[in-house]
Amino acid sequence: MYRGKDKIEYAIYYATRAHKNQRRKVEDIDMIFHPFTVGMILQRNGCDEEIVAAGILHDVVEDTKYTFDDIEKEFGSNIRNYVYDASEPDKTLEWEDRKKHTIEHTKDAPLGSKLIIACDKISNLEDLSDCIELYGEEKAWGVLKRGKELQKWYYTSVYESCINGVDRNHPIFKRYKKIIESLFDYK
Repeated sequence: MYRGKDKIEYAIYYATRAHKNQRRKVEDIDMIFHPFTVGMILQRNGCDEEIVAAGILHDVVEDTKYTFDDIEKEFGSNIRNYVYDASEPDKTLEWEDRKKHTIEHTKDAPLGSKLIIACDKISNLEDLSDCIELYGEEKAWGVLKRGKELQKWYYTSVYESCINGVDRNHPIFKRYKKIIESLFDYK
């Protein structure tokens, strides 16, 4: 456990070790770039240290050997709950079923969880946008499990779930809307 250490610094350490040797799908860079970006967006927008730490840890359970119990033991129940809300519960399900679960679960999630989820999607979509610029549409969209139309359905539906019941004018939600407008002609 972090025991007096800075939660954010310990989350960086923990996530870096957990994601060691993993690479991003869309652009061939170290996986840890993504959770760090999520944490930085959250921190720059005034989120508290538990939300920032959870943002950095949001893919640990989904993409590594660690469990929600491990996160709770190391970081406490609040961070564990944020990570849970931002994770797909069962990677063995079909893509569409996992995405439907995320959309539905996000609608009633607490604001902190919605902010983490939104920053996760922002980071993914901004990376995708960069790849489109570098390599072209066909190559960038081809790396993903589903094509542009299904990605549009997913990312715009998650956006709608994120703003459900909260202030859609939060800077994070405005940034999310801007990137989906850019990539998907969403209005």
